[in-house]
Amino acid sequence: MDSAQVLKVSVTAVNVSISWQTFYAKMGKDGRITVPKLQRELLRDKEQSLAGYVMEVTLEPTPTKP
Repeated sequence: MDSAQVLKVSVTAVNVSISWQTFYAKMGKDGRITVPKLQRELLRDKEQSLAGYVMEVTLEPTPTKP
């Protein structure tokens, strides 16, 4: 993956039927992804109700323009 590439990040609780959060992000040179403030707050709000669940994080490259 290229650090300049925009990624689609999906965070889902395993064995829960709905997708939890999806957002777009870029990976830093150190390999980290910064979660946007709004998504971070939404994740914190739902954290208590999903405590103990396994979370699945999926990174997908977004299509680039030719």
